[in-house]
Amino acid sequence: MFYCREEELGTMNKHYEKGRFECIIIYGRRRVGKTALNNEFCKGKPTIYFSALNASAQENLEALSKAIAIYQNPEKNYALVYQSFVEALEEVTRLARENVWCL
Repeated sequence: MFYCREEELGTMNKHYEKGRFECIIIYGRRRVGKTALNNEFCKGKPTIYFSALNASAQENLEALSKAIAIYQNPEKNYALVYQSFVEALEEVTRLARENVWCL
C-alpha cells in the first residue's frame, strides 16, 4: 500500500517529465517509506532498479548485473555478471542512449 507520499511522488514525476537527466537523492530514517516511494515512482517507467546490499562488492555487482538482465529480458533465468561496476554502468549508459529514457 502506498500513502502519505503524494507530494514527494509528484515532485519526482515533475522532474521525470522534463525529459533530461537528473539525480534525486532520497534520504531519511529507517522504515519511513523510501523504498515504497521508489517502487511507486518506477511503476510503468523503463527502469533498472538496483538497491545496494549490505554485502561484498562482488555480491552487489552480481545483483546489479541481474537487475540489468531483468530489464533487458524479464523472462531470462540467468544474468551475465559484469567484470566491474564500470562495465555494468557503461551498459546502463548504452541502454539509456539506445532506448532514449535518459540523455
